[in-house]
Amino acid sequence: MANIRIQNITEASREKWLSTAKACPYATYFHTPYWYDIIAPNQNHTALEITFDDGASAIIPIAKIKRAGGLLVDNFSSPGGTYGGWVSTSPLNEEHVKILANLLVSKKNLTFRINPFDNSAAWLKVDGFTQDYTYALDLTLGENELYSRSNRGHKEKLRKAVRNGISVRQAQSWQECEQYYALYLESVDRWVSRELKPRAVYPLEFFRRLYDGKTEREILWLALKGEEVIAGMLCFYWNKHAVGWHASASARHFVHGPNNLLYWEIIIDAARRGFEIFDCNPSGGYGGVESFKEHLGAVKTPAPVLYTKTPLRLLITRLRGCFKT
Repeated sequence: MANIRIQNITEASREKWLSTAKACPYATYFHTPYWYDIIAPNQNHTALEITFDDGASAIIPIAKIKRAGGLLVDNFSSPGGTYGGWVSTSPLNEEHVKILANLLVSKKNLTFRINPFDNSAAWLKVDGFTQDYTYALDLTLGENELYSRSNRGHKEKLRKAVRNGISVRQAQSWQECEQYYALYLESVDRWVSRELKPRAVYPLEFFRRLYDGKTEREILWLALKGEEVIAGMLCFYWNKHAVGWHASASARHFVHGPNNLLYWEIIIDAARRGFEIFDCNPSGGYGGVESFKEHLGAVKTPAPVLYTKTPLRLLITRLRGCFKT
């Protein structure tokens, strides 16, 4: 293989970033400027355009989040625990991937989750990744096959939810979004009481930004019993990929099976609209959540994460931990 070199590194325009993400077959919503606008609106985010001397090119989006009064800068590819890396319209080979990975990991205090739907990620040769997984369904199998691959318990709860009058639809107003947020806070309290620490607790303003700036690519789905919102899931859609990123439910209504019907209706909607993957997203290491996704018929798929920290970053993290105890 001939040696490939970087010819140029520039900051891509928003238009170039967006058009590349649209044309890249393995890009997800998390690789787009829309996601960075929502998740890090007040932070510096950029998209590096890397051009190689063989004519290939790629774009690496990165969010830079300042902490400790600007003393520290954390780099995220991508924020919110989501998939990072590059997007490209060029056929990349192993040499391209090696160069892109080295460029990315040169960033200090980096959080980088591999995109499991980018086949070129198999060429990544970087030490230090923490193993993690997502769970995904192949929507090209068709509705009947998807249903047959779910387990007996899931099927029974689907029937139970229908018998109990549970319905599923998209949120239709900001008031319904607020009802979902109340469920979310209820869920956070439940998780904390069980010593299940969530990665982050998102403020209501986050959901307001989503609502005010929504396109057809962001949908909040709700499960209702009568007019009461009892469960919900925020989904993002991009190219072939649909993902359930954020979900909450009322524990009082678990007996009615709302989560099973909610997931099933969302999955089938995505399949009917031509999406090829429904991604249930990583589970934060919660065994019960992983089991639920397996019962849906979702396949466990590696999505490892790299965390790099400077000595100063490590020291501040330890000091914060001491003050919390």
